[in-house]
Amino acid sequence: MLYKQRTKPKQLEGLQSLARRLTPAHEKYRFIQEELYKILAGHGGELEYDRCMKEVHTDFPHAILHDLSLSQNGVQFQIDSLFIAPDRIIITEVKNIADKIIIKANPTQFLKESQTGSRNVFRNPIAEVERKIHFLNSWLRAKDIHLPVTGLITFAHNNEILIEEPPTIPILTNYEAPAFFRELPIESTILAKSDIQKLAHVLLTDHQDYNPFPLAARYGIHPNELKNGVLCDNCPNEQAIVREKDLWNCPICGNKSREPYEQAIKEYFMLIGKQLTNREFCRFTGLTCRHTAKRLLSSPLLRKEGTRKSTKYTLTT
Repeated sequence: MLYKQRTKPKQLEGLQSLARRLTPAHEKYRFIQEELYKILAGHGGELEYDRCMKEVHTDFPHAILHDLSLSQNGVQFQIDSLFIAPDRIIITEVKNIADKIIIKANPTQFLKESQTGSRNVFRNPIAEVERKIHFLNSWLRAKDIHLPVTGLITFAHNNEILIEEPPTIPILTNYEAPAFFRELPIESTILAKSDIQKLAHVLLTDHQDYNPFPLAARYGIHPNELKNGVLCDNCPNEQAIVREKDLWNCPICGNKSREPYEQAIKEYFMLIGKQLTNREFCRFTGLTCRHTAKRLLSSPLLRKEGTRKSTKYTLTT
């Protein structure tokens, strides 16, 4: 049974906003585009895994939680997908790599080989899974839950995979994952159906969305290097739009909107800071009237703190 669906990563939304507020001439523009591509590709591979896992119907009770983020011993760790069976928990690490995969032994190395024959080493997913198993085991012990935790690695594409020696963790394609779980040999019943349900709810309660914001500071970009203005979501040129009475108008595509500034508010918090003032809002959006800014900042998106010049705004969620 599915207990948690996957949502769009906050980092993906933030990178999309960061990319459109950088000029192509910026020294980090290409790097941000590459980061955006990696996150987008990874999310796409995870969604493909989720679609495949809809085929999982077993004779034993189970729970599936996608995109789980937990904290233990001051460390936040993210799990692509988690499967609770009566006798174990299985962590799945999903990779979206289209190239040929070569797994070398002694020491273990993961390489991707392009169609031209060039090879590049990428981060060892076995080490990633083992790290997450370690922290999940610690989390379970803290809850006085005793259950073996194992791992699984899947690739989103039907890659050609060459393995020198059998790995310590099974490696499959997304397409093969449903059969892996359907045919899972249940060796004992540590958890009854009700126990699995309780554990799934405890995991959901402890889940904490990963918050990577603000991104500008994280990537070493000064706020002054970002494009100012309320940007048009309809225009491919991401043109700053102008306010005409109660409407915002894009001079390029002609699109009109009443509340595009709310996206600008969200982008400020994704990119620049955790608090917003009237002056900062004017600078970021290009507004010249602080009274207009004050009225727009009465948005339900924001919580007001302080009075007069000390007034600051934070997001309500």
